Amino acid sequence: MTSETSGFREHLNPNQASRLRVTCQYIDKLLGEIEDVLNTTSSRSAFPRYSTDIVPAQRRTIEDYIARVRAQLIRVLDGQGIVREKPSIPASRAIHVTLGAIDIAAEELKPSYMRGYGDLPERVATELNGIAGELMNLISRFDLYLAEGVGQDLKARLARLEQAGNDLQLVGKIETTVRERGLVEFRPAIAAILDRAEDRSFEIAVFGRVSSGKSSLLNAILGTDVLPVGVTPITAVPTRITHAGTPFLTVSFSEAPTRKLELSHLREFATEQENPGNRKHVTRLVVALSSSRLKGGVGFVDTPGLGSLATSGAAETLAYLPKCDLGVVLIDAGSTLTTDDLQTIIALERAAIPVNVLLSKADVLGADDRARIIGYVKEHIASECNLDLPVHPVSVLPSCKEMLDQWFENQIVPLYARSQELRAASLRRKIGALRDSVVTVLEARLRKRGPAPTESKERARAAEVLLRRATGQIEETRSLCNGLVQEGGASLPEAIDKAAKRLLDLWSKSADTEVIPEQLARDSITESVQLQVRKVQVPLTVLASRLGDDLRQCAASLGLPDVPGEGEFRSVIRGAPIFETTTSSLVVSRPVIAALLGRRMAERQLAARISRQLEQPFHTGMEAYWELVRAWADSMIAQLRTKFETYAESYRAQAEQRLRDREFSESELDSVEKDVAGLKGDMPPTDSLREADAIRGGAATPEISRRA
Repeated sequence: MTSETSGFREHLNPNQASRLRVTCQYIDKLLGEIEDVLNTTSSRSAFPRYSTDIVPAQRRTIEDYIARVRAQLIRVLDGQGIVREKPSIPASRAIHVTLGAIDIAAEELKPSYMRGYGDLPERVATELNGIAGELMNLISRFDLYLAEGVGQDLKARLARLEQAGNDLQLVGKIETTVRERGLVEFRPAIAAILDRAEDRSFEIAVFGRVSSGKSSLLNAILGTDVLPVGVTPITAVPTRITHAGTPFLTVSFSEAPTRKLELSHLREFATEQENPGNRKHVTRLVVALSSSRLKGGVGFVDTPGLGSLATSGAAETLAYLPKCDLGVVLIDAGSTLTTDDLQTIIALERAAIPVNVLLSKADVLGADDRARIIGYVKEHIASECNLDLPVHPVSVLPSCKEMLDQWFENQIVPLYARSQELRAASLRRKIGALRDSVVTVLEARLRKRGPAPTESKERARAAEVLLRRATGQIEETRSLCNGLVQEGGASLPEAIDKAAKRLLDLWSKSADTEVIPEQLARDSITESVQLQVRKVQVPLTVLASRLGDDLRQCAASLGLPDVPGEGEFRSVIRGAPIFETTTSSLVVSRPVIAALLGRRMAERQLAARISRQLEQPFHTGMEAYWELVRAWADSMIAQLRTKFETYAESYRAQAEQRLRDREFSESELDSVEKDVAGLKGDMPPTDSLREADAIRGGAATPEISRRA
C-alpha cells in the first residue's frame, strides 16, 4: 500500500469509514435491482413489470459493467482497510420468511376475510377456500422442502433404503427424471412410496373388557412389567407399544408440548387412579421397549375397553377402531362371552381386519373345562357373528408360557410375514402407477410440437376447477367439524335432561324394575355424547368419499393411470376417541312428589339432582374428551388432505401441461424422449404387478392387503 493511500486512510474516522462501507453496500444493492430487472424480463413471471427491449448482446454487456462496478467497490474498501461484513443471514431463512408472508397473503383469500368486502355466494366461497388451500398447500410443501435436512432428501432416502436391501432402482430413475425435468409435483408421490418402503410395521390391537387381563397379557408377551395391572385405564386413550433400543415413554397432550419420559411415569398418565377423567388432557401414549418380539415392525395397541363399542350401531363402531393389521379379542375364561365381545368381533370383521380370539386365564381351567369353554365360545361366535374363528387358550403364568408362545409363533409370525409380502406387491403397483404418470407428463411435452386440442384444454380446465373445489371442501369440513365439536362440548345439560326423561319414562311404566337407575343415567349420558361424536364423523366420511370420487373423475378426464382405490379415503376415518362415564358417586331415586309437581317439573328436579352429583372430575374429563375429539377430527382432516394432495398435485401438473403454451427446443424434446424410453424399458412385466391379486386370494388377511 502506498504512503499516499495510507495517509488518506488515516484521515477517515470510524464514522466516515462506516459511511463509506454503507454507501458501497447501497450501491451493490442497487446493482442487484438492475439484475432483478434483467432477470424479470427473461423470467416466467405471472405478472411481468417490464417489457423486453434489451437484446442478449446488450444483456451480456450490462452484466459486464455490473461486474466491473462491483470489483471497483471491493478494491475501494480493501484499499482503505475496511473489512467487508460477512453474510450472516442464511438464504434458506430469508426464503422461509418470505414464504411465511406468502402464506399469510393466501390465508386472507379465504371467505372469512373476503366477506368483509361483501356477500359471497356459497359456490364462490367454496372456490375461494380452494384457491387459498391450493396456494397454502403448495407453499407448505415448498417450505418443507427448504427445511429438509440431507437425511430427508429424496435422493438420500433412496440411497439409504437401497443399502438396506430394497429394490428401488426404478424409483431412483423416476426421482432423477423428476429432479432434472423440474417435475416437483411428483415429489409427494415419491415421498409416499419411500414412506411405504420404510414402514414395515404390523400393528396388533388388543380388545377386552376392563379386568380381562389385557395389560397382563401384553406384559407376558413382551417379557416386561411396564404396563400397570390391577388398575382402571383412562378411557379414550389407547397405549401404543413399539420397538426402540432404549426404552422410553412419549406422552402427547391436547394443550401442551409432547413429553419424553422414563417408563416409570406411565401410570401417572394411563390410569384413572392418577389421571381421573383424563384431567391431564392426554391424547396419545407411546411406550417404546427393546423386546425382541417388537423387532421388525411388530407393535401392539392396548385399548381402554369395549363398553362403548356395543352401544353404537355396527357401522358407527368402525370409526372407533384403531388402525391395525390384526385385532385380538381377549375373553376372560372365568367370565362369559358378552355382547361387547361379539360386537367388537363383528366390527373388526366388517372393517376387513383379521381377528384372533384369545381365552385368557386358561390356567384356571382343567383340560376338559378348557375344551368345553373353547367350544362354547366358538359356537356362540359362529351363531351370533356367522364366523368360524379359532379360539386360542393363553395364560400369563410362567408355568403355562408354552400356550402363549405357541399362539405367537403359529399365528402372529406367519401373518406378519404375509403382510410384508402383500405390502411389497402393493409397493410395486404404486411404483408402476407413478412411472406411468411421469411418462404421461413427458409424453405431453413431446406433443407440444403442435397446439393442444381445444377439447383437451377444456377437460384440463374442468379438472382444475374440480380439484380446487375439492380443496375448498376440505377447509369447509374442518370448520364444520370444529363447530360440531364445540356444540358437543356444550351438550351435557341436554344429555342430563334426556337421562332424566328416560328414568321417568321407566318409572311411569313400572315401579318395580330390574334396571339400575344410576346405570341407566350413565348409559343415557354416554349415548348422547356418542350421538354428538357421530355428528362429527358424518361430514368426515362424506368428505372422504367425495375426495376419492373427485380424484377418480379428474384422472378419467385427464387419462391418467394413478387413481385412488375404492374405499382408500374412507379407510382413513378411524380411531375416534371412545367416551365412557367414569363417575361412581351417582345416586338416583324416584322423586317422591313427582305426581304433585307435574311431569315437566319432575324432569327438571331429577336433572338438577343428577347434575349436582356429577363432580368436577367428571366435568374435567368431559372437557378433556372433547379436546380429544377435536384433535382426532383435525388429524383425520390432515391425513385426508395429505392423501388428497399426493394425487392432486400431479393431476394439477398434468392439467397445466395441457394448458401451457411454452414451446420446447428440439434438444429438450430429444432428451425427454430418452427419459421416456428409459422409464418404459425398466418397467416390470404386467404379470408381476398382478401377483398381489393372487396373494390377496386368501380370505384370512383382507385388511392387510387393503392397508398395504
